[in-house]
Amino acid sequence: MRISLNSIWLTNDGATDLQSWTDAHDVLLNGKQLVQDAQFLRAVAAQPLARGNAVNLLQFTVTRQHVSVADAAAYVLTAFSSLPGSGTALIICGASGENLLTCTFAAVLEEMPKCSFLGTRTDTTFVLRGGLIATGAPLAANGVDGDAFGTVYAYAQGGTVDGGNLADAFSPTALNLDGGAFA
Repeated sequence: MRISLNSIWLTNDGATDLQSWTDAHDVLLNGKQLVQDAQFLRAVAAQPLARGNAVNLLQFTVTRQHVSVADAAAYVLTAFSSLPGSGTALIICGASGENLLTCTFAAVLEEMPKCSFLGTRTDTTFVLRGGLIATGAPLAANGVDGDAFGTVYAYAQGGTVDGGNLADAFSPTALNLDGGAFA
């Protein structure tokens, strides 16, 4: 899953080697709406009423490998202030060999509850808050906006491969998750 906010990629952009910048992992979605408990005299129980105003919280983590410890430290210190505060979130869903689907929603970057570094590796958790998420038109296989990627990667379909260090698990020449061949 690749995610951008206002045309700024928060995850891998599809052209960068997955060893240095991962797609979204540890993805959580929390959808909710306003609910009013209507209470009536002598009623056995209150009756919850759906009032709409749907909100989605999309939380995900991205791992990046930087050139130096200084670059990693600077990224951690400046990431939140350098990203857009709001805009259209574009989410690209799919795995290698599949037709990619797009989803969009108007979102704000609510918080980055975790942005840490260890050596040259950073782990950043993003929380986007917005309205309803809509499905858009399918993209060409392994492409963004109709363009094909130079290198085709396989993506784990269930989140992280090794419990957290996704960047170390991907290699375009060595990874074969489903018995398929690389293009």
